[in-house]
Amino acid sequence: MTHGQLIRKLRKERGLTQAQLAEGISSRTTLSTLENSKTDVNINTLFSYLDRLNVSIQEYMFYFNDSSNTEKELATKYFYDNIVKKRDIEIEQRILDYQSKYKDSKDFYYCCLSIELKLFLNKKKDKTVFDVREDTEIIKKYLERVTQWGHFEMSIFANCLYIFTSDYIRATFTILLKRTKILSKIDTYQNDISIFLNNCIVLALERKNYQNARFYIQQLYQISEKTPRKAYDRMMCAYYLALLKQLKGVNANVDSTISHFKELGFSEHAEMLENLRDRLLSSSKQSIA
Repeated sequence: MTHGQLIRKLRKERGLTQAQLAEGISSRTTLSTLENSKTDVNINTLFSYLDRLNVSIQEYMFYFNDSSNTEKELATKYFYDNIVKKRDIEIEQRILDYQSKYKDSKDFYYCCLSIELKLFLNKKKDKTVFDVREDTEIIKKYLERVTQWGHFEMSIFANCLYIFTSDYIRATFTILLKRTKILSKIDTYQNDISIFLNNCIVLALERKNYQNARFYIQQLYQISEKTPRKAYDRMMCAYYLALLKQLKGVNANVDSTISHFKELGFSEHAEMLENLRDRLLSSSKQSIA
């Protein structure tokens, strides 16, 4: 299906004439020419059409790809949904596949996926399976070169956090806010920044950098006021603060938040929080001993 065919389909389903959809956006002739697949559409004009049709960009791309996930979306789904269930040899094959795809397409997305998989295996085995020093520099140079970060850049940084020093992450956080300011009113941005801060907190706790952990918890609490994830993020802040107290040897009820997640039906998430609690408390006791 072409852009013109899809726009015509969406317009007719919503009972609009060509004149009604085009009014104030383009001439009716421009829309008609587009719908008859005789020209490409200007991106600003397309966005204006979609706004009048009350169709989001994400929805439009889903429809445009024939109600199926794109190759990149399938790759992302594999990485985030299935990776932990796959055997190492399969993951190593994926790394080779993504490297090959990057070589052929020059699409940096696949380069990042291969690096993230390398980092995952290194962390999973708690040893260096892959030398990622060169990969780290590739990621750093890319992020430093891009002056206007979007979802892609924020995801790269959030998923590769632990290859950076704590000082680098803390310094880059301020830069991140400046580079993504233009996106701050978009719901997906708020979701991205929330995920990023949650990752920062966990990493700071793992590194026993409790001052940084408290800083990121404060940032998450403040930002959560403006996000659709407010309830979740506030519950996570309570969990992190209680866990932080326990790690410092102060009595705190970490299990309270975990119980709330269980009551809400998020049993897998609650189990993840229990595992994180046990792992960090065990590591803390070992360092004291």
